[in-house]
Amino acid sequence: MKDVIIIIVIIALIVVGDIGTKRYLNKTVDELLGTLEELKSNVILAKENDSRDKIKEEMKQVDEKWEKTNKIWAVLVMHQEVDNIEQALVRAKSNINDGELETALQEIETAIFFSEHVKEREKLSLYNIL
Repeated sequence: MKDVIIIIVIIALIVVGDIGTKRYLNKTVDELLGTLEELKSNVILAKENDSRDKIKEEMKQVDEKWEKTNKIWAVLVMHQEVDNIEQALVRAKSNINDGELETALQEIETAIFFSEHVKEREKLSLYNIL
């Protein structure tokens, strides 16, 4: 009987931990997506107005936010997914600094795609189980 109780407690801890992890990932993905969408809109405006200074500062803030998120995601998410987002953000930052806003937009779109992919991949579904 004692063994059954221990097994039930362990399973309950795993389920609760999984639920907490999913909630955290959903929250941070949504925050990251919001930030990236805002950056994308501002890059489009900067491209039209030919001004990069505000975008450079905003990209720096996105980068700082990503660094905090990345530390925890590295434990929870497949490294390839995190690396894809990281690479897209680094390329976007470089393109913004070089004044290549069109290419920066493409990299921001790539980071958005991979962020959404993390959310889909971590969702509990039959497709993800098989």
